[in-house]
Amino acid sequence: MESEQKTCKAVGIQFVIDADSNALLEKSASASDRTKKAECRLRLADHLQRFPSITKVGLCEENS
Repeated sequence: MESEQKTCKAVGIQFVIDADSNALLEKSASASDRTKKAECRLRLADHLQRFPSITKVGLCEENS
């Protein structure tokens, strides 16, 4: 995975999230003293590394 990350460059993305997810993101960002953008970036990176596959929210397979 590390070699794949070295060959890819950073990009900016923009997307819409639902109100419930936004509230959860705001709460977690506030609790960790991060901006929503920083919280989202950290959580997305963590999730992608931990879960190689996801079929829907709540159904994913964690790396062993």
